[in-house]
Amino acid sequence: MPARLAARMAIDELNATGGALIDGVSHRLILIERETANRPDAAAAAARALIDLDSIDVLVGPQFSPLAIAAGAVAEASQVPLVAPMASSPKVTAERSYVMRLAFLDADQGDVLARYAFDSLGLRRTAALFDAASEYSRGVVERYGRTFTARGGRMAGVATYNVNDVGDQGMQIRRLMQEAPDAVLLPNFSLRDSSQVRLFRAAGFRGPFLGSDAWDAIALRGRQDIDGSIIVGNWDGRSDREGLRTFRDRWNVRYLGERPRATGAATYDAIRLIARAAERARVRSGMALATALRTGAPFDGAFASYRFDGSGDPIRGAILLQMTGDSLLFRATLSPRR
Repeated sequence: MPARLAARMAIDELNATGGALIDGVSHRLILIERETANRPDAAAAAARALIDLDSIDVLVGPQFSPLAIAAGAVAEASQVPLVAPMASSPKVTAERSYVMRLAFLDADQGDVLARYAFDSLGLRRTAALFDAASEYSRGVVERYGRTFTARGGRMAGVATYNVNDVGDQGMQIRRLMQEAPDAVLLPNFSLRDSSQVRLFRAAGFRGPFLGSDAWDAIALRGRQDIDGSIIVGNWDGRSDREGLRTFRDRWNVRYLGERPRATGAATYDAIRLIARAAERARVRSGMALATALRTGAPFDGAFASYRFDGSGDPIRGAILLQMTGDSLLFRATLSPRR
């Protein structure tokens, strides 16, 4: 598991240089692990056990939003800081003082996609098709629409579908095609996106598709009908940014033949940020540590370069990638506007 491997690497590296210097005393970092089933109740139970039975000072994880929301509620009630490496739902940090994330917010993708579509691709008319029941997809579309129209673009049509419908959204796609869009936003999960792309192409659409980080770029790679699509990502492991390059070099030495992943890079950053915050706050846990995690100098990490303005949500860039043939081409890193 990349997150576990990265956590062990970060702990070992920090301890090799003396650990964390907290109020003049060197503290070795100890990693305590508990696995959890992929259910919110299981994540909450694991967080409770780590706090009550293992007496941990800080929680790292769970990685993704549904589990991090549940574990974060336990951490908040117990006044124990929690860093969620990959969780992107606003509910993870909303109205919480002890919980923070390292990923961008779901809806921020709409902003960076809209700016890139209008400014760099010269697009002026966008259609969107998304799952009506998905808070994630709706947030991306709404944020995209606000940014795109504010710049002078036009949402040529927005249609929804029900993920439980047995139909193929052909009717919605034909209606959207009547508006002659020059791009189509599909912030859905890849199983739906792949069928929707085929239907749009069959209906005569020849422009680019815009996808969110829900797209499985690896699974979709190599399909000709996807060529030219622009997708958003939290991470591109090929970047030459110093923080990522250092992580990648150390990872490749330690885990020869094991490919570094986004979850590993984010977990590595979480542990290093915690150590930095503990040294600044001069405490190992509690509100002072949580506050130090939410502030401090910018940090060039393995997962991203971050700034912190006092909230649980970092100010950081989103990666824009273009799907071409069987490759993913890096196009830009844009920061959400704050």
